[in-house]
Amino acid sequence: MRTPPATAPGSTGSFRIPPAARAGTAWARLRVLARLVGLGYLGVTVFARLPVAMLPLGTLVMLASWTRQVLLAGYAAGAVALALAVSVPLYGMLARRVGQRVVLLFCSAANTAALLWLIHEADRVQRNPEIGIGLLLAACAVTGATCAPVAALARIRWAGESQRLADRSLLNSSLAFESVADVLALLLGAAVTGLSCVIGGPHTGLLMVVPVNVVGVLAFAFFRLRHALGPTSPPPEPEETAADAARPSLMWLPVVGMGALGLLLGSMQSSLVSYTMNFDAVQYVGLLYAVLGGSSLVSAVIVVGLRARTNTWGAWLLWACLLTLVGMPVSMPTGDATLALSLVVEGAVVGVALIVTDSVVMSIAPVRSLDLVLTSALASLLAGNALGLAWGAVLGDSLGYNSALMLPVLSAGAYLLLAHLYGYLWRQRFERRETDARLARHLARRDGR
Repeated sequence: MRTPPATAPGSTGSFRIPPAARAGTAWARLRVLARLVGLGYLGVTVFARLPVAMLPLGTLVMLASWTRQVLLAGYAAGAVALALAVSVPLYGMLARRVGQRVVLLFCSAANTAALLWLIHEADRVQRNPEIGIGLLLAACAVTGATCAPVAALARIRWAGESQRLADRSLLNSSLAFESVADVLALLLGAAVTGLSCVIGGPHTGLLMVVPVNVVGVLAFAFFRLRHALGPTSPPPEPEETAADAARPSLMWLPVVGMGALGLLLGSMQSSLVSYTMNFDAVQYVGLLYAVLGGSSLVSAVIVVGLRARTNTWGAWLLWACLLTLVGMPVSMPTGDATLALSLVVEGAVVGVALIVTDSVVMSIAPVRSLDLVLTSALASLLAGNALGLAWGAVLGDSLGYNSALMLPVLSAGAYLLLAHLYGYLWRQRFERRETDARLARHLARRDGR
């Protein structure tokens, strides 16, 4: 990653963080972020990450509408999401070598060409179902592999700038914004895909990714910080204690937990396709999914705005329990209205669960490898999404949408088990150790008397 200059053109000096903002509300910290990078940058980062949400969903809806085969559509969308998951860490490593701008310019051009190839291959399969689907799946994989990983690169930028930020709390605020931006992209991507498919046809959801590549990704590639912090001496790193050394051993649990959430979201998309095919309304899947995304955004903004403590094992366990409970009504819809209402409730919990898991990842990851851990969490989310798309399609094709809608509940159950395991290991390695240490100090003081 290339570091921006110390001061942007037109800046009169280095940026300083107001002391009041360090102890202020989340909104005060957001205003500080806006002063640091500009509102334009914050908006561009949201807009440029829409393809990650739009590509798998658009592929799923297009192929389900054109071929009437849920299984083929699920596998194709899963291929897109899986290629996305594999490419995220690779692009992260490549960006450190050649710079983010080169990676983003390549992705913007290559993904646009891959999209046109994917639509062409899907049209061929629609016109002649007897031809092989090898080229179609290859086009799906190339489309996913060339998608710009804006969310990962934005987090890498913040992790790199953390050495120049005044305090860790501001870094936490910036990454909290990234978590909310991911949820907002989920909503906007689903809404744009749904409206495009309803108005212009099943393939227009994918075509709408082209202007995002041309405008959003290129803008993100060329955007520079409006202000930057002046050079600061990094604080001396404290000696690593035994507890600090043990933290990375638990790091994989929230990363896998993010994969469980991806499994839930991916299987929900395939299940909704299976459900709507019974009523010949596949083009409305994007809008149904946007209902879930809308309530997710509202709950995520509320939690971040209230600065609720979300990085503890207790918070993870609580919201995992709620996610499992609210997923049950979704698996037994009695009509469109009850399904929509269930999606609203589940979306509200999913939004908080995404924030909680991201917070746990940030709290337990070592600072020196924070960018790697955050990139791995995003890749895990996308890999889970790919599995959910494929497995949901298999269940929907073979057993019907009622069975497919059970997969999000099972995904929530896996997320709950991971929360239990994380809480158990955390208490064993940290809380009980601290209790024993306090007891030993108390006994030592008593014996000294």
